[in-house]
Amino acid sequence: MEMITRPTEMLVDLKAFQNNIEEIKKFLPENTKIMPVIKANGYGTYINTRLDILNNFEIVAIATVDEGVYIRNLGYQKEIFILNQPYIDEIPKIIENNLTVGISSDSFAKALCENGKDVKVHIEIGTGMGRTGINSKRVIEYYESLKPNIKVEGIYTHLSSADSDFEYTQKQLKSFEEAVNLLKERVDLKYIHSHASNAILNFASKGTYNLVRPRNNHVWLSI
Repeated sequence: MEMITRPTEMLVDLKAFQNNIEEIKKFLPENTKIMPVIKANGYGTYINTRLDILNNFEIVAIATVDEGVYIRNLGYQKEIFILNQPYIDEIPKIIENNLTVGISSDSFAKALCENGKDVKVHIEIGTGMGRTGINSKRVIEYYESLKPNIKVEGIYTHLSSADSDFEYTQKQLKSFEEAVNLLKERVDLKYIHSHASNAILNFASKGTYNLVRPRNNHVWLSI
């Protein structure tokens, strides 16, 4: 069958992107860094191909190992963080391409340990999103199950209702804070993050830790 396509073009204003980043910074304390989420080809903008833009950030976030490999092969040398815990059989790619990975399952953590190679991780805390993350009360148990080759650089969570439910989001932040305080007693955390786009806009005054995750499709919008 002949493929029928539409002659559609999307024009992206990079000056508007830079302006929106500056506007986001106005919501944040001075020491808070921005980690743009550029998964799915930058939500269709293909900003993930623009090293001149990516190199303005010391860390970027993607969803899959292959997305991280793609950016690394383009020449991005700074940190690449995989938001979603990958599959065990992707561990060699993670190590080969020096990717930092979010972890929350016991089986994946065990596989990383058994691999024996150094790998950087952020521990994901489940505070109510309901999909992934360990219980905040398990954070020390989980941390102590890791072997020395696992370098814990960060801790994070996902706020499910920051655009609509103030009370529930406050409960999530309280649960996350408990985990952060417990883990801080054992490790010097480079990155602590909980705020995506909606939380930046609605909860920045409640504290943002030292890293935020605006989604690329929101960064393109005018603020």
